[in-house]
Amino acid sequence: MNEADQRYTRQIRLAEVGVAGQARLAAAALDCGVDGAGRVEREYLKRAGVGSLHDRLAEGPMFAHAASFRHPGCREVAAGAWRALRQINTTLGLR
Repeated sequence: MNEADQRYTRQIRLAEVGVAGQARLAAAALDCGVDGAGRVEREYLKRAGVGSLHDRLAEGPMFAHAASFRHPGCREVAAGAWRALRQINTTLGLR
């Protein structure tokens, strides 16, 4: 088992990801925001094994639940995680 396989073993075990899905993530080139939420988004995508990440200068998709978070830092983390999950789901063909 190579280093990449070992690093993503838990993801690969998920039925939604598997070996083929992890290969799609590794081959993907995705855009990330440059704002606070974008930094979180980039980190999540990097840790998921996305192959190439690029800056997206335009504002990202609207986070519908932003009003649920009073503290701006919490709102940014939640928005970044949500954006990353949307991109992962799209890459895996789950949306």
